[in-house]
Amino acid sequence: MVLVAIVAAVFWWCFSRSQLRWFWVGVGLWTISVVLKIACALVTNPLVLPPLEDLPFPLHVTLGALYSGVHSSLFEMGFTLLAVLIWHQLGRNAGRAIAIGVGAGAFEAFLLGLVAFASGFALIFVEGKAGEEALKGLEHAASITPLYWLAGPVERIIAILCHASSRALILLGVAKKRYMLIFWGFLIFTLLDGVAGGAHVGGFVGKISAWWVELAILPCGLVSIPILIWCYRRWGKENQEEESVDSEPQPPLKKDDLSPLE
Repeated sequence: MVLVAIVAAVFWWCFSRSQLRWFWVGVGLWTISVVLKIACALVTNPLVLPPLEDLPFPLHVTLGALYSGVHSSLFEMGFTLLAVLIWHQLGRNAGRAIAIGVGAGAFEAFLLGLVAFASGFALIFVEGKAGEEALKGLEHAASITPLYWLAGPVERIIAILCHASSRALILLGVAKKRYMLIFWGFLIFTLLDGVAGGAHVGGFVGKISAWWVELAILPCGLVSIPILIWCYRRWGKENQEEESVDSEPQPPLKKDDLSPLE
């Protein structure tokens, strides 16, 4: 997952030549929105999710997934929308907008990779019943998921594609006054996190192969690819030359370059 994060960021930086600060803008937007999203979830989840358990199981899972997707999208995409409404330059061109999305998705993948590594490393030193139960849970998950080690990286690839496409649609939709794009950006991210939320609400995590979850979110990742290509072909070169010139140090002016004063 860490490698996926690094490769994604380096690839888009090399391909688009976007300034690194736009990747860091994505990191900042992700950090602020996720912190607030978690804080809100601690309050709202106990109020919303328990009553859903009394409903028939299919309806319970569907409404739980819908709540999870909308809640996550309102914060993560909502802060992206708020940011571009304040700073229109965030959607100046597709290279910049996609870099913001890649920065957000790559940072998430990087952190999750570090957490997974730290958790696995900590199991070596955990003794007693707690350590045995954790190892049994890990062994069970690996036994029901072929190529278990690959599931996390694949999930992060899909997630980064969705982060990039949904945020690019919102940023460009505002900046280019194509407001329908904002709706599609919210929809893609809602579906992505809705499926993940439904897997947790339904208790499927750890009971079925992780590849079923990846298969469920795969359409969101696949549809993101033509969206990113379209965005870059449509707005990728717009103002790009000015941005590349601005990002490079300019040589000092020579005396001959100055126009005579009248």
